[in-house]
Amino acid sequence: MKCLLAFGVLSPMSFTVCAANRPTTFALIDGNNFFVSCERVFNPYLNHKPVIVLSGNDGCAIARSNEAKALNIAMSAALHTFSHLVKQHDIQLLSCNFELYSDLSTRMMKVLQTFTANIDISSIDEAFLDLSSIPNIDQENFAQTIHKTIFKCIGIPVTIGIAPTKTLTKIANRIAKKTQTSVKSIQTPHEIESALKQTDISAVWGIGRALAPKLKEIGLYTAFDLAQKDPRWARKMIGIMGERLVRELQGTSCIAFNADEDDKKSIQVTRSFGVKLTEFNDIAEAISLHATRLGEQLRAKKLITPTISVFCRTSPFGNSPYFKGIGVTGFDTPTNDTQLLIKGAIKALSQAYQLGHSFQSAGVHAMGLLQEGQVIQKILFTPSNDLSSKEKNKRSRSLNEAIDIINKRTGKDTVFWASSGINPKHVPHQGKRSNRYTTRWDELKIVI
Repeated sequence: MKCLLAFGVLSPMSFTVCAANRPTTFALIDGNNFFVSCERVFNPYLNHKPVIVLSGNDGCAIARSNEAKALNIAMSAALHTFSHLVKQHDIQLLSCNFELYSDLSTRMMKVLQTFTANIDISSIDEAFLDLSSIPNIDQENFAQTIHKTIFKCIGIPVTIGIAPTKTLTKIANRIAKKTQTSVKSIQTPHEIESALKQTDISAVWGIGRALAPKLKEIGLYTAFDLAQKDPRWARKMIGIMGERLVRELQGTSCIAFNADEDDKKSIQVTRSFGVKLTEFNDIAEAISLHATRLGEQLRAKKLITPTISVFCRTSPFGNSPYFKGIGVTGFDTPTNDTQLLIKGAIKALSQAYQLGHSFQSAGVHAMGLLQEGQVIQKILFTPSNDLSSKEKNKRSRSLNEAIDIINKRTGKDTVFWASSGINPKHVPHQGKRSNRYTTRWDELKIVI
């Protein structure tokens, strides 16, 4: 295996961290200020205005338009810290509308899949493409076509970075956003060196705020400085991910391209409550809804889980002592059946809950995920040959499938489990939420 190095001297590889047969050219497609862009698709009035999308319960900023960023409003800033600027600068505040964002994300990814089947979706607004089959001379034009097609079909502006590794595409994408260009390619040694030198160490994918100051203390201020280090040094200092990161900066692809290489091991569903909750039954309704969402995600990905954990926590910023309770439950046979997930989650909640606290949020976490149909060792006394048990499982699968189909066709929670509550207290306050234009018949955009 050879290691492409644009600069410096690299000693022979000492650890097998970079798999063979990786793509030789990646493209990173990233939706610009994605949540804000989704809102602007259906409300052109928001164009060229400072727009901020708020978190659950309208607590803090989770997305900002460029105009809002220019006002120095930080990501995750609490609303009360910039409320004095809202009227002064005509800032448009919106509650988060994840149902809309998720649907537009799905549509954007489907457009990308018309260009290539080799796609790695990394988040709601990002995806990596394998451009290895496209000649270098055509890659930027190909990326420009992707950019124009997504905007035409979905209305979302995107930025595209092209480079030999995933980490380098992140840097290319960041430079493109900074210079307000739609496509940025860094592939030659000179282009890579120039890009690394203008990238602060804290902006390198995988470094983070905690590690950056420590690296700066030892004289590593830019991505270029880090790329000069021996990967073996990085392994000692940061761990195996540090070695992979250095090799990626040096031009060797080391991060898995798709889900087949890096299967997801867990899924978590969490939400803050609309009001602080003290009663077990009120929190149980929220946990039931989380378990329902968990089941939907597991079935969509054809996954099953042998174990789930539940947490409920108080506010870390309140006057009362902070408390976080955790409970765990397992299943005789790994499952994605919503009924069983709800039952297990409520059981785990009974371990996590403690009387006398005012809880702000809760979540359900599925661990050790397996593919449906994967051969597993069942608990010894599981009645696997019991015909009545098999019939019951078949009916449960049919019921879950029917509910998923109905809710997909007619809108989320058209059919829901009563354990989630008829008039639940846990629903977040979203007084500024826009319509769910693409998933709710009664919230379609009306054009006069």
